Amino acid sequence: MAAPAGASVLVDPASGLTYDLTLNSVSGNTGNFTLSISGINVAGTDTEGGRTGINAFAFNDPAVGTATSGTSTGFTFATGGLNSTGCNGSGNFFCFSNTSAVFASPLPSSLSLDFSVTSNTAGSWANYVGDFKIDWTGSKNNYSLVSLPISGHDPVPEPATWAMMLLGFGGIGMAMRRSRRRNGALMQVA
Repeated sequence: MAAPAGASVLVDPASGLTYDLTLNSVSGNTGNFTLSISGINVAGTDTEGGRTGINAFAFNDPAVGTATSGTSTGFTFATGGLNSTGCNGSGNFFCFSNTSAVFASPLPSSLSLDFSVTSNTAGSWANYVGDFKIDWTGSKNNYSLVSLPISGHDPVPEPATWAMMLLGFGGIGMAMRRSRRRNGALMQVA
């Protein structure tokens, strides 16, 4: 999976899976994220195999503030960490426990989980780097508990954003050109 400029992609050395956390937007104290996972049950990539779903996933609290609430379809938010049995309520983490998220059978090779988290402090999600944990369900006992850092990076700008930037640069260029013409005309008169 190609990472956008400035992306921090985590490749789990134990399983071979790739995790990519994207900060899609910030609205007040709420960060809106997407966790993309690829290589699931892929021969030659997923060294463990046999994954059937996600029991829970968690991230540490931001450096500024504490996560107080969150949403993710099919998951329930909880404060505290994660162990091989799911969200355990301890530590400076926030956790999403699977309550009704249904995964295709067999599990697809790539998944995206969208979630929103609200902090009690403004500016919590700027430059966020989380210690990420995930508890998979499947054919292994105490299945694949990843615990590694991953950065939430800003997405690559959309085409409309690029177009607006180019128009702005064009406007600045035209203004500079007019300024030079005026200055040049005054110099010739003098």
